[in-house]
Amino acid sequence: MALPAAAHHGILPTEMEYLASCETHISILPLISIDRFRLLSGTYGPFRPPAHAHIPLWLALSLRKKRKCVIIPPDWLSVDTLSEYLRQEVSSLPFAPLPLHYIPISKLLLDSAAEDIPQSARVRSLLKDLADARQSKVLTGMTLVNPIHLEMTNISSLEIAQLRPFFATALKQLQAIHAEPHEEASLSQTAEPPAEDTEIAVRHAHGASKET
Repeated sequence: MALPAAAHHGILPTEMEYLASCETHISILPLISIDRFRLLSGTYGPFRPPAHAHIPLWLALSLRKKRKCVIIPPDWLSVDTLSEYLRQEVSSLPFAPLPLHYIPISKLLLDSAAEDIPQSARVRSLLKDLADARQSKVLTGMTLVNPIHLEMTNISSLEIAQLRPFFATALKQLQAIHAEPHEEASLSQTAEPPAEDTEIAVRHAHGASKET
């Protein structure tokens, strides 16, 4: 769901990729031995092939770029699992329980380590179909928005970021629409006297004219 530049009030997709790369850990197969080393974010290693290692995604991508490891894709990033998620998306109303950062994670891995992902072309196609199906559900959910809240379970982080500007605008407009009848009612109550009071006022006026 592409947004115009003016609607980017929240986090950007590139910023979401950065957060996902820091918060997500992934397995790698080292291609060379690497001694323990220390960075600002922590201490990593030692890495000894053929033992797998579990490290932050950003570090895995860095080592992969230097051809020092092979990335082991997460279980959900496979043709079989994504096909099952797609089946759930098109056959049931709730969103399929994909990982919170599945969009930026899959993009980073496919952009930098497509060779490490079996059937990567098919994986790309399934991810696109999933995105289309979920976007359709998001648009359907927007028609159910009310002035109080909008509930969507299992929606991903990037989908939330994309939805936020639209939802914020829709919520303000709905609140304004629902507030107008109350404001008009309160104004009419203060500006116009009740019918009974009006009749009494008229009778008093006629009575006063007869007495004079």
